[in-house]
Amino acid sequence: MSQRIFILGSTGSIGCSTVETILHLRAKDGEGSWPVVGLAAGKNHALLHEQALTLGVNSVSHCSNTSLGIANEYDSAVQLIQEQAQSGDLVVAAIVGFAGIAPVLAAIECGCSIALANKESLVSGGQVVLDAVAKAGVSLLPVDSEHSAIFQVLAGNSAKEIKKIVLTASGGSLRGFTKDEVAIATVSQVLNHPTWNMGAKVTVDSASLMNKALELIEAHWLFGVDASKLEAIIHPQSIVHGMVEFCDGSVIAQLSPPDMRLPIQFALTWPERVSGCSNVLNWSTLSSLEFEPIDSSIFPAIAIAYDVINRGGTSGAVLNAANEIVVGAFLEQGLPFGSMIGIVSETLDKIEIVDDAVMDAVIEADTEARSLTRQIIASRKVHS
Repeated sequence: MSQRIFILGSTGSIGCSTVETILHLRAKDGEGSWPVVGLAAGKNHALLHEQALTLGVNSVSHCSNTSLGIANEYDSAVQLIQEQAQSGDLVVAAIVGFAGIAPVLAAIECGCSIALANKESLVSGGQVVLDAVAKAGVSLLPVDSEHSAIFQVLAGNSAKEIKKIVLTASGGSLRGFTKDEVAIATVSQVLNHPTWNMGAKVTVDSASLMNKALELIEAHWLFGVDASKLEAIIHPQSIVHGMVEFCDGSVIAQLSPPDMRLPIQFALTWPERVSGCSNVLNWSTLSSLEFEPIDSSIFPAIAIAYDVINRGGTSGAVLNAANEIVVGAFLEQGLPFGSMIGIVSETLDKIEIVDDAVMDAVIEADTEARSLTRQIIASRKVHS
């Protein structure tokens, strides 16, 4: 494998799974294969240093004034990309939140293909990212398990044949809770996900089903379908990751155990498939697959996603920014879980949406939404 790789967000859940996957591929193809030339992380300096030594990386970025003793150290992922990336490289984009969009755009501008695990890039700036991808002529490969599933299912089929794209949701840690129980859910309850091991922010989003809302918006951009052709359902086993219903009535699904190493490897090796390191299905013990509708009265985030898709413009940037603030306030300042989505909706209602979502407008919407959301939280006597 001659394609050089960058891992942005290398110390997070997706980043660590990417490191595991690359080590597997190197063991299969030889130590000279799968060269990783750059890693970007935040504050987990010890793990970043360990990853750099393990992978033989001499260029990193991190948020510290202390040197890690690595040849090339940068203050940001954007600087790392601008200084070290070359046309034809593959960038695994796994930085969580709006902070991930700038390095994605920098990588595209350098001619790099993107293995996208940062859904917020498309939620906030979908048109900006897609325009940049088209201009640069690079590939945009989904890493989220649901979008990877749809990408795999659609291979060889045209968009005009799609009747419905269905994304599945485990239901998160609060599946089965009543509306009153959801409203007062604690941090420890919310972070206790039944099937996936993810970071705190994504786990909170999973519990509120905001994660699925963001994924519906991401699917809109990735696959070019409108809200009427997108649906989400609960599937607690997390075995079926996505389905496509075609115009002739056929439904094709992608199934695999809940293990992010599979979609990561698929993006790394695309358009080929090779033997993997992820868990595999045991058909002798798989007795049933359950599906159930989402109760919008308990989980209203899905309806907001459809509204954002239909409104377009900077509405996605507003939604994402407001959500990042309320999740932080829930985790750190005691904001009641049940108030989060209502505050996001209030922010969306109060901020003017700009139709022409160029990057400057996206940044302005993000900034304004964060400020307003903090004001709303403060008015409820919760410090953010």
